[in-house]
Amino acid sequence: MPGRLLAPLILLPLMFCSAARAATATAAFTVTATLTNGCAFGSSFSSPTTNLGTINFGSMSSIPANVDTTSVAGAGSVVVTCTPGTSVSIAMDYGTHGGSATRRFLQNTTSTEQLGYQLFQDAARSQVWGNGALVKSVASFPATTQTYPVYARLYAVTTLPSAGTYTDTVTVTLTY
Repeated sequence: MPGRLLAPLILLPLMFCSAARAATATAAFTVTATLTNGCAFGSSFSSPTTNLGTINFGSMSSIPANVDTTSVAGAGSVVVTCTPGTSVSIAMDYGTHGGSATRRFLQNTTSTEQLGYQLFQDAARSQVWGNGALVKSVASFPATTQTYPVYARLYAVTTLPSAGTYTDTVTVTLTY
């Protein structure tokens, strides 16, 4: 029996020796992410919108007075999502039919006849939406998606051109 008691007593110091010989070393690394300013048309960066819809003045047989309409999301409004704090400008060209800051043109899809119209940034229709000094500027984009309505005016005409569908395509440019 004494040999049985000695074996555990002999092993006990060996267990402490191996623990005393173990060593550790530590090191660290840095984790970073850089977020740059970014913007997209639509309500998400992951699925941006490529078509803002159509502003429709409706159907009419004459235009004796100006016809005003206001866009909505999916039908001409400019829906934008940006990194909060980003400085943004939203420009609109003058369309594909020789428009300017004075007047844009809808053109008959089967002829060269045109109707005059304009796009504005404000409900009073006093601030044209265009290029250069006529862009919409946002100094510090908020933390949520923004919808900017487009206020459109179809100008009255005394001599109505031919019946038909009149269209124009306006390109919106987002700079950030």
